[in-house]
Amino acid sequence: METINFLTPEIAQSDLVGFAQDRVNLPREAADKHRLQVNKLREHLERYISEHPDIGLVKMLLSGSLAKGTALKTINDIDVAVYVKGEGSPGELGKLLEWLVQRLRATFPNIPVGNIRIDGPCIVISFSGTGLNVEVMPIIYNGDPEWRGYLWNRWTGAKLLTSIPLHLEFIRKRKSARPTHFAQVIRLLKWWAKQRQLESEDFKL
Repeated sequence: METINFLTPEIAQSDLVGFAQDRVNLPREAADKHRLQVNKLREHLERYISEHPDIGLVKMLLSGSLAKGTALKTINDIDVAVYVKGEGSPGELGKLLEWLVQRLRATFPNIPVGNIRIDGPCIVISFSGTGLNVEVMPIIYNGDPEWRGYLWNRWTGAKLLTSIPLHLEFIRKRKSARPTHFAQVIRLLKWWAKQRQLESEDFKL
């Protein structure tokens, strides 16, 4: 009879690493390509703002999983935030999105009008060539030095105080303390949650 050693793990660390690299993690080359595309948008917007200071926009920042280094291989949209001057911009989300979509279309005239559209609580910029979507979330900004401002919760519609730079600094500190495992654990959890959501739309994590 075969002797079973119950102390021998069935799944080793090397198995988890290999699975993450093959199925979960966004490859560095793809992440760099996506960041380059967003940087082109951001730089163009900054030039437009400098030439049109009355446009009511302040800056665009990369946010979400691509900025934090926790993006999955299945990523098909990139989150960015556009800081909007609180003074002179609509205070109600629907009107703000209409206001912002017109300004983004004027800012990026080379992008077809239909590729810059309102989708839920944000604006989506679609790139025909790559099939990539950039989701633009407006943040109402009133000059806070640490870039705090208000956005709308995508599920409840409530206003939330946030700061993209402070979020990223929070993640950077923890990645610095655990450079190998912190972001990887987040990616594995996100991947697992997406699998459960495919099984049940009611699943929440």
